[in-house]
Amino acid sequence: MNKIRSFIAIEFSDEARNEISRIEELLKKADADVKWVAPGSVHMTLKFLGSVPEEKIPCISGRLKDMASEIPAFDISLEDVGVFPKWEHIKVLWIGIGQSSERVRDLAERVEQVMAQEGFDRESRAFRSHLTIGRVRSAKNRDKIREIAGSIKVRPVSCRISRVALFKSDLLKSGAVHSRLSVFDLKG
Repeated sequence: MNKIRSFIAIEFSDEARNEISRIEELLKKADADVKWVAPGSVHMTLKFLGSVPEEKIPCISGRLKDMASEIPAFDISLEDVGVFPKWEHIKVLWIGIGQSSERVRDLAERVEQVMAQEGFDRESRAFRSHLTIGRVRSAKNRDKIREIAGSIKVRPVSCRISRVALFKSDLLKSGAVHSRLSVFDLKG
């Protein structure tokens, strides 16, 4: 039985990706030990499914299509640069969402509900609207990252969220490679 490592996410406009690229270039000046996410690959994961039996994908797709058709499209905007878990011990660099972050949370909750009905475990942590842009691998120049991040003014680029995508994730030595399996349009 073939399994597909998969997740459900929303993607961003070229304008938002350009702003993400600008922010990454500024942060790279810290010369820190960071594995950067290519701006073209940046997405917001709504639900990580893990390894899914291939024959279950059509059912998941059908449920996501039905769900998406009931949810109106909406706009979001990029807002700030932040980290997980905290500035003193950075593991993940991210860009936050301002406008309509509650709409993204609601969408993530609907995805959780629908996937729970398909037998997937619910996420134990609360959903946080963010775009991962880098993973810090060591403490090298961590203070410099904080200094640069504090000076960045994120342009509040607006982005229309009009669809949800089901992705396949292949783990390679060079990192994860994501490819779209299906796209589901939101209402309107």
